Amino acid sequence: MRLSVCIALTICLISTAWADDFGRPVTGEAKVTFLRAWNERLRDLRTLHMVFKQAKHLRVLRQPLTAEGELWLKGERLLYTLTNVAGDTELVVHLEKQTIRTYYPLLNTLEVFELQTGGALPQPLPFQYADPEVLLRDYAVDLFLDPTGRYTLRLIPRDAKAPLAEIRLVLRDFQPQAMVQVEKNGTRVSMDITSFTANAEFSEAQLALHIPPGTRVVHPFK
Repeated sequence: MRLSVCIALTICLISTAWADDFGRPVTGEAKVTFLRAWNERLRDLRTLHMVFKQAKHLRVLRQPLTAEGELWLKGERLLYTLTNVAGDTELVVHLEKQTIRTYYPLLNTLEVFELQTGGALPQPLPFQYADPEVLLRDYAVDLFLDPTGRYTLRLIPRDAKAPLAEIRLVLRDFQPQAMVQVEKNGTRVSMDITSFTANAEFSEAQLALHIPPGTRVVHPFK
């Protein structure tokens, strides 16, 4: 069963000249074989727990904003948190069915996005695709292999209206090591994945979003 879980993450435009850093291109039948093997490993993905370190690069700042994050996925439910260097939770994203809730504890604000039935969800994480044909339908896919044996999947959305310019996922033995997402507005978020546990055991309570009384609720699209 494919997890149809999505995350909206903002990130920075990277020059295509950086492609040399990825290693040598993998093309033809070798590329097809890799994508089939990668997607075979995703078919049994029911839940996921991921821990990562994040650096967000903005054009207006010389230094990136750093944070630590944790993510839980189960079916169509998602909980995602970011903690800043001071140890404060600064962002919680909760996705369930057609509703995305984004909670900013330091601002005492909750944003609620109601998606229309059947409408397009935000760009999914690349390891949510259990069908290579669907991946190739949504993205132009390039594959690279570096001298250390790490593969890089570079995904460019085919939808010209998509806010993302590019996604890069680094894999070793099909295990995600890092991810960079690039947005057309010139912001980049890079994730160093320190723990990636497929089919992790956790309770339904772990996916709950707890909002304290008195939180300001905003519906940006209403």
